[in-house]
Amino acid sequence: MIDAAFSNFPALEPGSVWLVGAGPGDPGLLTLLAAKALSEADVIVHDALVNEECLALARPETLVEYAGKRGGKPSAKQRDISLRLVELARAGKRVLRLKGGDPFVFGRGGEEALTLVEHNIPFRIVPGITAGIGGLAYAGIPVTHRDINHAVTFLTGHDLVRHRARQDQLGGDRPGLARHRYVHGDEAYRRDQRPADRRGTVGVGTRRLRLQCGHWPATGAGNDARGGDRGRRCLRAGAAGGGRRR
Repeated sequence: MIDAAFSNFPALEPGSVWLVGAGPGDPGLLTLLAAKALSEADVIVHDALVNEECLALARPETLVEYAGKRGGKPSAKQRDISLRLVELARAGKRVLRLKGGDPFVFGRGGEEALTLVEHNIPFRIVPGITAGIGGLAYAGIPVTHRDINHAVTFLTGHDLVRHRARQDQLGGDRPGLARHRYVHGDEAYRRDQRPADRRGTVGVGTRRLRLQCGHWPATGAGNDARGGDRGRRCLRAGAAGGGRRR
């Protein structure tokens, strides 16, 4: 049945690029189009958040190139990555640019798409489940609830000073606001485990998500360390901010 569905889907054509979201980690959360692209690509250029189990779905002869970024560590420049996609497409390759989560949610997919437009490279966007939603769902936390939290804010964790200055604009700490911070897990751990600011947050999480359902404390915050990855671990932070793993 899956093969029959694939036959009706668009093909990853030679000389083109697909910008694909791999979801929050678990290969079971890949979209069908993402799985099809993995099975057809000549070259996969992937970021640091893509699960190895997802890459294992590619053909044995597929060239796999790492183009991930890690905070504070040497990594490829974004412009070089974008131009590499152009180079591969011009060589007639079927190029899969695979990104964790969704390519357009803090994934720099928009920058890469603009570069492809600039060089007249045909491309397709394949959305993925962003970790800010999928990771919370795996942890048993609804990102919205009709009776409790009515808004969702997505933040990048790489400019916390500016974000804190804009906290009032983003809704402050009022009940009923789900706030997600995207940042590399190791970097988040370093920032959030300081003695004066112990929040127990690793990876993507919510703070002051005052839900009265599920297994999370009504005044606490749930944090999912590895999103939808099967090796994920969750933390609980009470009102005082002390986190513990589960």
